[in-house]
Amino acid sequence: MARRRGGSGRGSAPRGPGTARSAAAAAAAAVLLGQLLGGHPAVAQTAALPGSAYPLVLDVDLTPNPVCSGPVRGRVQMYDPAAAKAGATLEWRVRAGEEQLAGGETVMDAKVSVAEFTIPFDRVGAASTALQFDARVLPSSAGREPGPYGKVWRDTVRRGCDPVRVASVGDSVVWGQGLDHDQKFPYLTGELLGRQTGRGHQHMDYSISGAVLDAPELPADNDDAACLRMQEKQDPDGDGEMEFGEVTQQMPDVFCQLEQAGAQARAGGYGLDLVVVNGCINDLDPFLGIGVGVTPGSKKLPEAVRRECSGIGAAAENPAKDVPYFSGAKVGYGGRGMQAAIEKAHSLPGRPKVLVADFYYALSRSSSPVPVKTCMTPGVAGARLAACTSALGGVAGRYEQYTQLANDAYRQAAAAANAASSDGPYAVAADGLFSRDNAVLAPHSKVWGTPSSDPAFPLRTRACPELSQTPAQCLTAAVAHPDVDGARQYADAFLLNPLLRQWFHLPDGGPHALLDAPRNGHTGSPVRLSATIDGKEPPAGYSYRWYFGDGTQQETGEATVSHTFDREGPFLPRLVLTGQDGRQVLSEAADAVTVS
Repeated sequence: MARRRGGSGRGSAPRGPGTARSAAAAAAAAVLLGQLLGGHPAVAQTAALPGSAYPLVLDVDLTPNPVCSGPVRGRVQMYDPAAAKAGATLEWRVRAGEEQLAGGETVMDAKVSVAEFTIPFDRVGAASTALQFDARVLPSSAGREPGPYGKVWRDTVRRGCDPVRVASVGDSVVWGQGLDHDQKFPYLTGELLGRQTGRGHQHMDYSISGAVLDAPELPADNDDAACLRMQEKQDPDGDGEMEFGEVTQQMPDVFCQLEQAGAQARAGGYGLDLVVVNGCINDLDPFLGIGVGVTPGSKKLPEAVRRECSGIGAAAENPAKDVPYFSGAKVGYGGRGMQAAIEKAHSLPGRPKVLVADFYYALSRSSSPVPVKTCMTPGVAGARLAACTSALGGVAGRYEQYTQLANDAYRQAAAAANAASSDGPYAVAADGLFSRDNAVLAPHSKVWGTPSSDPAFPLRTRACPELSQTPAQCLTAAVAHPDVDGARQYADAFLLNPLLRQWFHLPDGGPHALLDAPRNGHTGSPVRLSATIDGKEPPAGYSYRWYFGDGTQQETGEATVSHTFDREGPFLPRLVLTGQDGRQVLSEAADAVTVS
């Protein structure tokens, strides 16, 4: 369903694309300015909050799906606080095109109401069938019309006996802040794998926005099994999948999410094929609270990333335990690193492969022009002006540095897990092939640039005040997270990964190319990269897109390129080779380039 867009009022002048882009940039800049100067996000004006999405279909469970035999049993969860307050009756329906497959009425005696339905096997097609779920409020007295149907939940159903089962665990990036469930990159990755293998797919999502990788004392002594005895308010039906995962909260951490994924798989009698995981940015939290200073313990990013992403080097006492703002560092300081999470994911039923989703460029030096201009607005002067411009430059640089350091930590964690494995390589740190120009407010941004333009904003307007301890931050949380195009880029890039293609027996997209890069380099000095096929220069007709690992990229028609790094760090170059037939292959350098 196309995302609804607010129209202009009567008599408004038409707005062109340039005006819309300027307005979006100004709104995003206002959010960033609020974060940088005040330590909290700017709040969207509630007078314009969307109500046409309600009643909102919160979640749909289809079991089994794909279905091998027998009926599909479904549960639809509907959310409408206003209808619940009035004790209203909802009418809901399940449609495949113009055909209605199921429907009924339910009284809203709570803010979340559940209805069950059945789809007979003979009404399930062999190919994937698109389903639409929606609901409306019925009138309380005769002679009145029903309310409009709310926002449509999209899903699919098909026949099949061996779907590709994907579980996702992590923070707001894996959760897909601001996206509908079928727009998120773990779902899209499963969909692509299901389509290319012919097996169909099933996606189970245990992630939640704001989650830390590991909260060492929640539960106490890293007793992950104790997570199964806890129920979060974001999980009203208690199945471990966070229906209100859009509402930011540090728990459950990634290890608890994995525990829930395993429990659900054992209860359902199935094995998992793939776990998509990320985490550790919220544990060190070097970005929120910039207005009141960098979070204690995170000033030196290399040390902080090593501590939180790799699980090495924590002090005896958490220096961030008492910071006066929303921060995962309060509970996530120290603890286990990504290698331990990878190994736990692989231990789940089915011994699934594990894909660690590299971080992207949320904010970068390419984001700077519009916010810096915003710093020059009337009323921002003196010390506040200096703080604004300094913070903008500092946070952009820290985001870039975090992206590079965390992705290198992910790669090392996957390599260490594979080296310790008794059943062969099973983990990969896969990159979404983002550049600095894809960051918020950048020329080719692929992240949400405003706090209210994403599909999940209607949910946040009601759920954040009810469920979040920091509703202002929660309401604007989608800003700088991958948008629809960004999530699709993640999934498309993952499907180029050679290990993932090998694991799922997908055909090669072209000849295997070897990317040659030096192991060391110096800032300001050119580094030469080259590609070969079977030890020889590739034949004519290929195009080469080089990703240098520092947030920059370049497309050439030649198999060699030179690049100059402008800062120190480990940078892993990648290359996408495209043939004349449009098929693509991805190659990575064997080792990162250490630039000093």
